[in-house]
Amino acid sequence: MVVKMETSKQRILVCVAPSLSGRKLIHIASQMASLSGASLSAVSVIGKHDREKHPEICRRCMDNLNYAKELGAGIQCISGHDIAGLISAYARSCGAAKLVLGRSAAKKTCLFRSPCLAEKLKRLLPGTEIVTIPNPEPVYDEKEPFKKLHLSWKDAGVSLGILAAASLLCRWFYGLGFTDATLITVYIFAVLLISFLTSGYLCGALSSLLSVLIFNFFFTVPLFSLKSYGTGYPVTLVVMFLSAFLTSYLTSQVRRQAQQHAQNAYRTEMLLGANRRLQHAMNENEILQAAAEQIGKLLVRSVLLYPVRSHALAGPILIPAGETLETLTDSASQPKERQIAEWTVKNNMQAGATTGIFDDAEFWYVAVRINDDDEACAVAGIRMEKDEQIDPFDKNLLLAMLGECAVALEKERLDRAGEEYAIQIKQEQIRSNLLRSISHDLRTPLTAISGNATMLMNGAVPAEQDRQQIYEDIYDDSVWLIDLVENLLSITRIDNGHLNIHLQPQDVSDLLDAAASHIQSRKKNHSIRIIKPAELLMVNADCSLLVQMLDNLIENAFKYAGENSSVEISAKSDNGHVILLVSDDGPGIPDAEKEKVFDMFYTAQNRVSADGRLGLGLGLSLCRIIAQEHGGTIRVYDRKPHGAVFEVTLPTQEAAHE
Repeated sequence: MVVKMETSKQRILVCVAPSLSGRKLIHIASQMASLSGASLSAVSVIGKHDREKHPEICRRCMDNLNYAKELGAGIQCISGHDIAGLISAYARSCGAAKLVLGRSAAKKTCLFRSPCLAEKLKRLLPGTEIVTIPNPEPVYDEKEPFKKLHLSWKDAGVSLGILAAASLLCRWFYGLGFTDATLITVYIFAVLLISFLTSGYLCGALSSLLSVLIFNFFFTVPLFSLKSYGTGYPVTLVVMFLSAFLTSYLTSQVRRQAQQHAQNAYRTEMLLGANRRLQHAMNENEILQAAAEQIGKLLVRSVLLYPVRSHALAGPILIPAGETLETLTDSASQPKERQIAEWTVKNNMQAGATTGIFDDAEFWYVAVRINDDDEACAVAGIRMEKDEQIDPFDKNLLLAMLGECAVALEKERLDRAGEEYAIQIKQEQIRSNLLRSISHDLRTPLTAISGNATMLMNGAVPAEQDRQQIYEDIYDDSVWLIDLVENLLSITRIDNGHLNIHLQPQDVSDLLDAAASHIQSRKKNHSIRIIKPAELLMVNADCSLLVQMLDNLIENAFKYAGENSSVEISAKSDNGHVILLVSDDGPGIPDAEKEKVFDMFYTAQNRVSADGRLGLGLGLSLCRIIAQEHGGTIRVYDRKPHGAVFEVTLPTQEAAHE
C-alpha cells in the first residue's frame, strides 16, 4: 500500500481578491507553483459587509476561485472579518510555505491589497515567505468602516459614569485643598479604568480628551470656563492629555493581549479535548460521533456529520442543540440540504448558509479533509440562523477541529486497511500451505490406487489372496481421501461462516457407539474399547459434527499408535460438564508439541504414522474448532505408562440452557 506524503511537497497559497485582475494574480501564482514543483491552493475571505453591500464582489470572488480550480488549485472560501487571522490560520492548516497576495495602489480600498494586511501576515506567519504583486485596480470604492473605532451606548454610558464619579471626587478633593497633580492623577486613573472596562480604543481616546476639558472647565481659573489664566496650564493640559491617552492605549493593548492569551488557552484546551476523544475512539462511527459532539459543544449549535463512504454520503450523525432530535431529523432529511452536502463533497468548497453559495440553506456545510486536494472523508453541517455569523476565532477553532477529525479518520482507515491486508496475507499463506500439502500428500494414496487398479486391469495378480489385499488397499486409500475431503469441506465452511450447527439433546453413549462403529469397520488391525458412563449424560450438540470430531481423534490415535494398537473412548461427568476421553497406547506426544498439534497444517516432523502418510494437519485443528463451536475445550496430556489422552470438555444440556 502506497501512502501519499504531502509533507515532501511545498505548497503555495494565493489570496484571491475580488478584483477583475484577480485572475492575473492566480495565473502568476500558478506559474510559480509550476516552476518550483509545488502544489497550489487558493483562499478567499468574504465578509458580511461584502455580501450585503457588494454582491458583485462575491460573484467576482467565486469566478476567480473557479478559475484557480481550473488551473489545478485546491480552493477554499472563508467568511469572516478578521482577514489576516483567517488567512494565517488557513495557511498553517494547509502547510503553505509561500503566500502570494496582491498590493493595490488605492489605499485601504481592498482587504487583499492593503499593505497592512501584508504586514499582519508577516507578523502572524514568521516562517512563511510572503510575495506581494502590484495590482493597480481597486476592488470597490466604498471604504470599510474602521472596526476598532466602534462606540456602543453601553461603553458611552460607562465612560460618562466613570468621568462623572471622578469629577465629583475631584470636586471634593478641590474643596479640601488638594493640588492639581492629585486631581490630574484621579482623571488619569479614570481614563485607565474606562479603557479597561470598554472595548476598542475610541472610548479611551475620547475620555482622555474629555477629562482634560472637564479639568479645565471645573478646576482651572477662571472656573466654569475653558479659558486659563495660568501660563503653565496649557502645557499641563497637553501633558495630562498625552498621559491619559498613552495610559488608555497601553491598557487597551494589555486587555487585548490578555483576551488573546485566554483565547489561545481555550483553543488549546478544546483541541486537546477533541484530540483525546478522537484518539480513544475505536472505529469510524465513534470518531465521527466524538467530532460531532465536540463541534456542538464548541458552537452550541445543532450539528450534522455525514460520513463519506465509497464516494457517497452515508446517513448523518445528529447532535441537536436547542431543538429536539425530531426537528433536527426533519431538517436533515430535506432533499435540498442533502444535495448541498453532496455539492460540498464534489466541489471541495464550503456551501450553504453564510457562504454566498446556496444561502437559503439551513446549515453551513464544510468538508472534512486533511489537505485541499484530498477527497473529503466527511461533511459537517452547522445550523445557522439567517444573517448570522460565526465568530472568526470559533471558525478557526472549528476548522482545526475538523482537521483533527480528518487525521483520525485517515489513521483509522489506514489501520483497517492494514488489518485487512494482514488477513489477506494470512489467507494466502493458508492457501499456499493447503495447496502444497495437498499436492504432496495426495500423491501417495492416488499413486497407490492408480497402480493397484492398473495391476488388476492387466491381470497381473493371479492369486485370489493377493487380489483381496489389493482391494483392501484401494479401499483404505479411498476412505483416507474421503475423510480428508470431509475435513477440508468442514474447514472451508467454518472459514466462510457457512457452518450450520443444529443443536439437539444427544445421549453421550449413543455418540460413542456411532463413532466406534464408523471407525471399527475400516480398522480391522486395531481395537476400540468403549467405556460408557454409568449414568445418563446428555449434551446439547450437533450429532454429525461430534461424531466427526471423535472419528478424527480415533483416526489420529490409530495413525501414530501403530499396528495392533488399541484405543479407548470413554465419557464422564464433572461439575456440570461432560468430558469425552480418547486414549491410545502409542509412543505419546512430546511436551513441546502438545500446544502445536491443534494448529492448522501442523504435522509432527519427528513422528511417522503407521501407514507412512504425513497428513495435512487438519484433523486436530478441526476438532478444536468443533469443540469451541459447542462451547467446550480440548487438550492433550500423557497417558501412564505410555500413550496420549485427548480430553474434550463440553457443557451438559442443563448447563447450556442456563
